[in-house]
Parts: sequence; C-alpha cells; structure tokens
Amino acid sequence: MPDKKDNPVLKPLLILAWPIILAFLFQNSYNMVDIFWVGRLGATAIAAVSLAGNMFYVILAVGQMIGSGTVALVAHSFGAGMVDRANSITKQSLLIASIIAFLVCVLGMVSAKSIMFFLGGRGEILALSTAYLRIVMLGFFFQLLTFSINYAFRGVGDMVLPMISMLVATGVNLVLDPLLILGFWVFPRLEVQGAAIATAVAQGAGFLIGFVILLKGRSGIRLHLKEKWHLEQAIVGRIFKVGVPVGISYGLMATSIMVVFGIVATFSKHSLAALGIGTRIFQFASLPVVGIGIATTTLVGQSLGARDSKRATKVSNMALIVSILIMVTFGIAFVIYARPLIGIFTNDGLVIDQGVRFMTIVAAYLLFVGITTSMTGVFRGAGYTLPPMFTGLLKVGLLYTLAQILSQTLELDIDGVWWSMIIAYAIESAILFLWYRRRSWRKKGLELLEGLSSK
Repeated sequence: MPDKKDNPVLKPLLILAWPIILAFLFQNSYNMVDIFWVGRLGATAIAAVSLAGNMFYVILAVGQMIGSGTVALVAHSFGAGMVDRANSITKQSLLIASIIAFLVCVLGMVSAKSIMFFLGGRGEILALSTAYLRIVMLGFFFQLLTFSINYAFRGVGDMVLPMISMLVATGVNLVLDPLLILGFWVFPRLEVQGAAIATAVAQGAGFLIGFVILLKGRSGIRLHLKEKWHLEQAIVGRIFKVGVPVGISYGLMATSIMVVFGIVATFSKHSLAALGIGTRIFQFASLPVVGIGIATTTLVGQSLGARDSKRATKVSNMALIVSILIMVTFGIAFVIYARPLIGIFTNDGLVIDQGVRFMTIVAAYLLFVGITTSMTGVFRGAGYTLPPMFTGLLKVGLLYTLAQILSQTLELDIDGVWWSMIIAYAIESAILFLWYRRRSWRKKGLELLEGLSSK
C-alpha cells in the first residue's frame, strides 16, 4: 500500500520497474531468438517469421484488454486494503481470459493463411509464415492466460513473480530453438516450424509456473480452485470498461505495425527483412519505458485507491522524465551503431543496408514512444483508458495516409514509410501529453471502485 507521506517517488518507481523490464526482456527474446536462429536459413525465412510475428500484437491487444482492467482494479483494491476483492478480480480475469483465448486461438489457426496473405505474404513467404503461425497460436493460448496472472501480481506490486515465469519460458525457448530449427543432436531439422514449436512449448511452461504460484498465494493474492467458477457481472463489467479501450489501443498499435509491414512488403523481401530486424531491436529499446509504464500504472492505481492524488501526480511526472531520458539515449546509440546491430542477425548485404537506413531515420521516434508509454501508464493506473485509444486511432489514420503520400505521391520510396512513422507518433504523443495535463484522469481514478461489490 502506498505511503501517503510527501516522499520521493523515483526509488519505488525503479524498484517496481526493473523486474518488469527483465520480464519483458525475456518475453521479447522469443522473437529475437527465433530471428537469430532463423536468420541462418536466409532472408525468406526471416521475412516469413517477421510477418507471422505481427500476430503477437493482436494477442498483445487481447491480453492487454483483460490485463489492464485487472491491474487497475487489483491495484485500487489493494491500495484500499481490500484483499478479498483483489482475489475476486483475479479469478474473474482468469476465467474471462480462458474463454477469449480459446476463441481467438482457434480463429487464428483456421484463418492463418488468409491473415498472412492480407499482410502481404506471397509464394514461399506465405507458405512458411502460415505454417509458423498455425503452430505458434497454440502457445498464444497460454500466453493470454499468463497475461491475466502476471497483471494481477503487478497490481499488488509484486513484479518479481512475473519475471520468474518469463525467465522459465525464455530458458525453454532458448534451449529448444537451435535444436528444432537446425536439427542438432537427436532432434529433426524443422527450420521455421521448429521455431514455432519452441515458442509454443515455452509459453506453456511460463503459464504453468505462474499458475502454480497463484495457487500458493505467495504474492498476497490467491486463487481458490474449490470455490465456484462463474462470471460476476459487476467485476467483469468493470474489467471490460477499463480494459476494452486499452485492447482497442493495442489493436490499433498492431494495425499500425501491420500497415507498415503491408506497405513495405510491396518493395522487396530485403526491405521486409530489414523492417523485421529493426523493429525487434527497437522493441528491446522500449523495454525500460514499458517497465516504467507498468510500474506507473501500479503506483498511480494504489495511490488513487488510497485517495492520494498528489502522490499519483508525482509518480506520473517522474515517469515521464525518466522515460524521455532513456529513449533519447537509445536513439543516439542506434544512429551510431546501426550497422553492427543489424549485422548480428544477418550477413545479407542488402538487408543490412536497408536496416541501417531504417534505424538511422526512425530512431527519432523512440522519443515519442517514451512519452506515449509513460502517459498511457498513468491513464491505465487511473482506469481512464479512453485517451490512449483515441490518440491511437488518430495515429493509425495518419500513418497510413502519410506513408502513401510520402512513399508514392512524393516519390520518397521506402524512406517515405520511415518518415511517416516519426510524424504519426509525434502527433500522437503531443495530444496524449496535453490530455494528461488536464488532470481529469485523477478524478476518474478516484471514482473507479464506486459501486463495485467486495464479493
């Protein structure tokens, strides 16, 4: 429970953030490790895995829809000293996730080829990406359940247990990837499909660890299997009220990424492979601010649950400053070291050249990612998730329009796509920051738990 004294907020923010950063580092390493080993198979394999990897953003959107409502409500309840309510919210979250995960993953497996075709996959890339996606969707089922569990832990301020869960999953993936992709030892050489199997098994292992920990109640909340399992309208409704705008926001993020991949796919497979590598490097760079953003959500939620809006504001301002400093540092480093970074994942000269061009231009957008991520953490902690949704919708529209205008009408080719990313993200972050300055989020946060039964 947050301390109401007027004390510094940087230390608790960083203490909560570092396990999150490591957890997301482990999570993002799935795709990075896949790309590293698949890169030994050539540009076509890289492009196929990169294309199919976009479905992760769809799963992320669904997971965040449930997880964001969970972390906000659990944090507010825990901050108000209502542990039984936090347990009820966690149970409802897991039940919702089970139902939605089954539907989403079955649909994804059935529609895999159509999805990859829609994203620009053709020929061998279409075949490989479809096979990869159908297998990895099994792992996504467990990943959606893991979202609910880990965000419940984060709501009570326990960031270490999600990290442990992700560490186990990453270890499994790290071991299985080279064995199944290249066929070392007694394992068959399955290439792209081997990468998918390794990822699916690893995600299942991560879920199992988190579920067992939740049953034991080691973080202050506990799941009781013997109690009746049924949906409770009041809790489910509040989870979706907070979470749906977040899910839409992440869906819009997925859409924006897919828009970029779809446009880039019309240029060349080398450009597509370069984009796949570059975006994953940027994902790693954004992990610290993602950690800061989630820590902000927890501290803001607990502060508002304890009716301490002054501390919530201090946390928010500090999160913004730290996020900007981190992303500016990474942006400068990427401009300087773009070529050796791209060279880690491929020795294809054309892919390296395209990747260097992408990173040197798009590095500036990391600043805006820092602003947007920290501000989104504030709104989510308050349970006021409409602003990120509206600004995300604007960003997608701008991104698609500007990419077409700059690359086609103004004949900037692939550079036009890169510049459209910077402009669209800059406008999104500016509007979101102005919305934050209105401080209406504090009032919304203080009203979040009103009318919600403690049962």
